[in-house]
This record gives sequence, C-alpha cells and structure tokens, in this order.
Amino acid sequence: MNVDVPSLFRRLALLLAACLATAAVAAEPLDQWNWRGLGPKESFKGDNYHDVVAQKDLLVVIGSGGKALLRKGDTWKPVDLGTQHALHGVVIANGTLFAVGDRGTLLASRGGEVWTPRDSTVSVPLFAIMYTDNVFVTVGDGGMILTSGYGRIWLHQPSRTIDPLYGVGFDRETFLAVGANGTILKSADGTFWLPQTSGSDRRLRAVAPGNGLFVVVGERGTILTSPDGAKWTTRESGTNKALSGVTYGAGTFVAVGSLGTILTSTDGITWKARASGVKHDLNSATFAEHSFWIAGSNGAILESAELP
Repeated sequence: MNVDVPSLFRRLALLLAACLATAAVAAEPLDQWNWRGLGPKESFKGDNYHDVVAQKDLLVVIGSGGKALLRKGDTWKPVDLGTQHALHGVVIANGTLFAVGDRGTLLASRGGEVWTPRDSTVSVPLFAIMYTDNVFVTVGDGGMILTSGYGRIWLHQPSRTIDPLYGVGFDRETFLAVGANGTILKSADGTFWLPQTSGSDRRLRAVAPGNGLFVVVGERGTILTSPDGAKWTTRESGTNKALSGVTYGAGTFVAVGSLGTILTSTDGITWKARASGVKHDLNSATFAEHSFWIAGSNGAILESAELP
C-alpha cells in the first residue's frame, strides 16, 4: 500500500494546530498571564517590585531603591518619589496614594506623579499599609504599628510583640497584622491589639479578607484561614515555596510567591497551582476591574487574562 507521507504529515500538523487552538480557547483566565514588565522577561533585568495597588484606571507599582511605576491606560511611566529607600507597601485612600518603606519612609501623592514625604515619627522599616473607614494602619520591624486618621499625624500603638510585622488587613470590624514566628495580632479599632494562636511558627507575610474569610500566607507554602481572626486552620497549599502576597477579587483568592508561584482558590480551603510562565519571585497581587495584577522581582509585572 502506498502512503502519501507529506500529505499525512500535513494532516497531522493541522490536527495538532486545531487541538492547540481548542486548548488555548478552553484555558482558564488564571492560567493565562501576560507579561507587562518594561523589559523582556527572559533578561531577568529590572527593578524589584514589592507591592502593587489599583483603583479604576490607575495602577501603581513600588519597589527597591524608591522605584515606582505609574500606569494609566496602556502606558507605564517611571516616577521619581524623591527617595532611595526601598518601598514595601502602597495603598490608595480617597484618591490619595500612600507608600511606606525602609527607615520609616512615608510618602503621599495625589494622582501618583508628585510625591511628598510625611513624618512617620519612626526610623524602622515599614512593610505594609492599609486604609479603611478613616483609619490608616501601617506595620513594620520590631512589632511596629502606627495609625492615623487622615495620613498626617501618626500614632504608635502597642503591639505586645517585637517580631517584625509584614502584613495588615481589615474586614468586618476586625484588623489583623501578621509577621514572623507565626505572629497574628487582632484588633477591633486598630489601636488595641491582642496576639492570637496561629498554630504556626513560620514567617507570615500577608493577609487578605474575602468571602467571609481571612487568608494568611507565608514561608514554605503556609496558608492559614479563619472566619473571625481568632481560630485558625492550616490549609494544604501543595507547595513548599515561600508565599509573599495574597489578594481577593472576582470571587477568587490569588496567592503569589517565589519562582513564579501562583495559587488560586474560590473558598480559601482548596488551592490550585497556576502556570505563571515565569521563574521570577512574585511579591504582591491586586485585583483591578476585570483582571489580577502581580508585581515581583527583576522587573516582573504580570496581568491575568480578563475574568468574566
């Protein structure tokens, strides 16, 4: 029997292309991550970004050496924040941006282009900042907790710990701060804080509320959940990679970490590994309009495909 080999290969190639196209269409949005960094991802050259925040059409990324990027529409604009200190956390409050970092650095900006220093009253590194209902809370090294009503006058609050605090969050009248050695602190007003039993001795890096649940992430793939910030349950993450950031949006938690790790969950209990397409360390995530954004090391900025 004679076989038309070239014709057979052509048919196989067409069949393979059709299968790949079908798979691409069927792929979930959270398995489709687009590189949005300034340079090519293969170069591993670029600034280390520590946090990302979004509101409407404004996206801001901050990081090492006081570096920041401002995105309006489809264009990135490097911004001079007037400091060489590493910045670790950023938040938007009523249209004003606040960023915190090393040596007690605290900066504010209306719109993200011009930044002015504010007096934090401290000189220790500040790692995270949040805002809700006219209350700012920022946390840092040595158990540092500062609060402010309008972002101008900052007050030191007793934390009852000397462990570094890396993350802070709020939901349903409960503030939480998380840090080294499994530290979790809880407060009803941001001023009076009590330690909670986390059941972990690992470094906890970030906390996010969503769907009636708090989710905390940390080193060696640690994920903890709690409905009230007091009783904590360890969840199986499926990874031993360090997890540095977590956020909630569109009914989904997204946790990020070292070597391109991305995990997602709709309930905070069962987690699924996602293909990020990068090997960069990923430090922070946020939800903006219809997609998630991630900031990381060596110039890494990722955007998910648009969610329905």
